[in-house]
Amino acid sequence: MTGPARKEAKMVESIVDTGKRDLLPAERQDMILSLLTRQSVVTVTELADLLNTTEITVRRDLTILANAGLLKRVRGGAMSLSGTTTRKGGAPRLSSAIPPIPAPDGISDLTVPSLSDDMSGNQPVIGAMMPEPSFFWPNVIESIRETAAELGARVVSRESSYDRIDETEILDMIAGEPALCGIILSPSGRPDVAELTWEWIEHSPVPVVVVERDQPIFGTCFVDSVRTNHHFGVRKAAVHFLQHGHTRIGAAFSDTPTSTVIENGWKHILNDSDRIECPFIEDGIQPYDTSGVDGIVDKIIGSGVTAMLVHSDYLAIAIAQVLERRGKRVPDDVSLISIDGYATPSSRPLTVLRSNSKDLGEICVRTLMQRIATPDTATKHIFVDPTLVDRGSVADIRER
Repeated sequence: MTGPARKEAKMVESIVDTGKRDLLPAERQDMILSLLTRQSVVTVTELADLLNTTEITVRRDLTILANAGLLKRVRGGAMSLSGTTTRKGGAPRLSSAIPPIPAPDGISDLTVPSLSDDMSGNQPVIGAMMPEPSFFWPNVIESIRETAAELGARVVSRESSYDRIDETEILDMIAGEPALCGIILSPSGRPDVAELTWEWIEHSPVPVVVVERDQPIFGTCFVDSVRTNHHFGVRKAAVHFLQHGHTRIGAAFSDTPTSTVIENGWKHILNDSDRIECPFIEDGIQPYDTSGVDGIVDKIIGSGVTAMLVHSDYLAIAIAQVLERRGKRVPDDVSLISIDGYATPSSRPLTVLRSNSKDLGEICVRTLMQRIATPDTATKHIFVDPTLVDRGSVADIRER
């Protein structure tokens, strides 16, 4: 097995316990799409090995994803449609530069005298636990590493997953690191898994910063957090639509750990204003669900909406593909904004709302360092606005 393949095998090992069960088709297809955001080409043999399945099953999955317009089939495997290039270490480099978001007041200039080698000479350690596979989290971890290095610390990262695995075992491993001074983590989006994780956080031996997750509604554990301000991001999308004359707008959301927050933000806009009419909101539809995507397009055409707000990227791509097959073009006939715009292929540029992984990682580290330096200060919850990247998929209809 090649070096990249070994790396991806390690990644999948954190998700799949082959001794327990086989993966569901939706899980395999999610992993294939995520893998193709980290490397441009995958082979059928490699995927069969990583996913612990047969090559026939892999070919069937690739055909489903290719028919949905989410990847390109090539002899012996598949190729990503993504317009990203690859950084050293395998994390994708975004093709469009994102302007930096300044850190909160008092954090960027923070000096932390407690970040010095302990008596045994060990360099201070920051633990990190993030989900895999994903095109988003590797960039967050890279930013955490860069910022920690500037402050004289090193990072020990462990991968969790979107599956039902015991995250407390991973955190126990991190807690065993000598010279550990703090942990940055993203608990599972599954309530049954997250409950145990939050109990662990409440009794953590070191300060914790939670990234991209809210604490349970009735939880008793309050720790610092850093999150993308999806509510404000959705407002940016609404304003962009209105500025181009769109007032009749539909919405569709995949099932992800952040989809509920995004959908709630959209519903707040609809409830608090009468400027936008939204004939339908479809949620829980995955991009490889052919009948589900066809149903969304049926509603787009039947309802006469002029624009769509869509999460995630792959669902937006799938909708655009089906619209095109039905004789409808983006943006001439239907305008579209995609939320969490990382994997949009260069062949189908879409206007996107993009979380800033670099700033999220940096602010997480600096927030942790501030907590270490001043442990008795009030808990902080920091929100980082997403960036709206205009790629021309919203047409101006004011003069039509």
